[in-house]
Amino acid sequence: MTSAATEWTPQPRPLLWGSFNGLAYVPRLPPTAYVLLLHLLTEQESGGLVKATHERLAAGLAIDRGLISRAMQHLVAARLVTVAGRGKFQLNPMIAAYDTPTDQARALKALPREQRLDEGDFEEEYEHRLEEQERERLRKKTESKVATLRPRLVR
Repeated sequence: MTSAATEWTPQPRPLLWGSFNGLAYVPRLPPTAYVLLLHLLTEQESGGLVKATHERLAAGLAIDRGLISRAMQHLVAARLVTVAGRGKFQLNPMIAAYDTPTDQARALKALPREQRLDEGDFEEEYEHRLEEQERERLRKKTESKVATLRPRLVR
């Protein structure tokens, strides 16, 4: 028996109905953001909708609500999650679960190019969106301070 006959060569696994490993495009996130993302993946409805407040997410993960808010900022900047309303979060269709392959294919086809995880330099774009979020947060904080310092007009 030759050694070639006893060697095992791994074969590539076929993709499941066009499945896409969107997590391959996740940028380097803080550990809490990863934990939150995994939790959202387990809590999602078909199509990636998660109905949960920050308080419920914090309780489910046994961490402070403030950490949920900061972690969510990273997930939004990474285009992995969008805020769909109070207590509603939408996972990117490229990482969301679907009932059927047809549902998944339809969602991926409808996904705008700028929301795709496999377009552009996701790491660089993530960093840029984080910087934009921080500038916006500081702008709002400054406006809030200015508004409280303005003298109130009395009629």
